[in-house]
Amino acid sequence: MKNINKRGQAAIEFIITYGWAIMAAMLVIGALTYFGITNPSYSLPDKYQFSNGFEVKDYQITTSQIKLKVVNTFGQTLYAASSGNITAKLTENDAACITNSSGTYGPLSLDPEMDMEIVCNNPPGSPFNVRDKAKVKITIMYAKTPSGGYDQISLGEIYATVQ
Repeated sequence: MKNINKRGQAAIEFIITYGWAIMAAMLVIGALTYFGITNPSYSLPDKYQFSNGFEVKDYQITTSQIKLKVVNTFGQTLYAASSGNITAKLTENDAACITNSSGTYGPLSLDPEMDMEIVCNNPPGSPFNVRDKAKVKITIMYAKTPSGGYDQISLGEIYATVQ
């Protein structure tokens, strides 16, 4: 009868000891999750991806603006699409953005290796939260001939920390 009680006591002590260790580990994991340390988006790098023909020189996402500098690498001049401008828009929100090239808004043409700045002021769905990651999809519309050409579309995406 004594051996049964001793075995039962050893089993209970084993379960309680490991129970405390498991509970302590769960508390640590819960605290790390609560404070956002385990959020993988903080450890992912900022990146951009654009279809061929445009090269991204610089980009920035703030709480009220999305700025993007792209270069025309087609090797030929690009012209206004049927909308009248070389335009960009946020794909998901369908918000039009202002394109700026050499100080004028809505350029009628974009020469090769020429910078184009795209600025989206107060896009729908904003403001973004500072220090969070934001994913923005951008569509650029243009034509390859000055008149009578078909509209072309270039797609891009930015994943960056909001400043």
